[in-house]
Amino acid sequence: MEKAKKDERLKEIKELVVSFCVEHLNEELKSYVLRLCDTLNRKRKISIASGKKEIWAASIIYVIARLNFLFDSENELFLSADTICNFFGTKKSTVGSKATQIETACNFGIGAEGFCSPEISDAMTLVELPNGFVIPKSMLPKPRIVVEFAEEQEEAEFQKYMAEQQRLKERKAAEKKARRTEINRKIAEDKTKKKKEQDKQISLFDGF
Repeated sequence: MEKAKKDERLKEIKELVVSFCVEHLNEELKSYVLRLCDTLNRKRKISIASGKKEIWAASIIYVIARLNFLFDSENELFLSADTICNFFGTKKSTVGSKATQIETACNFGIGAEGFCSPEISDAMTLVELPNGFVIPKSMLPKPRIVVEFAEEQEEAEFQKYMAEQQRLKERKAAEKKARRTEINRKIAEDKTKKKKEQDKQISLFDGF
């Protein structure tokens, strides 16, 4: 009975986080979010069947954002805590607390492999060399990949394909950035509008 309840709640939470990912995150980050959902469903120390699904969804996004440094304004995929909480209608303090519980239950540390980009994981993972030196995994020499072509035309087609993939990647990144800027602009406008309404209501009582 408990398993069926958790599975049903997992489905509900996944629907919520996917709707957020469609608007704010890329496919890579979405995969980390869904992986965390499945991981939490298997945990015994913490149960997703209890509590509001919106808080769980917001907290899961919050954890992935924190692991991937999305709260850093210098990050091209910058995401604010307000954006998360406003989307799900939750409080930052509640979500932040639940996110910490999730990180503790999953024993997450900075660079948790499988839940953040390989670049971050490699930079945060230390490797001991045969000579005893300890360096970040990202500093290890990368294996060189050599591609041989039978004909010049084949090589030209391959280079054309790679160039097109790079253009698509850059275009998607630009579209994502523009969409995120527009969302943040709307959030700022809503805050300004709400403040004006509050100030107007306060001014009505000033004459009494």
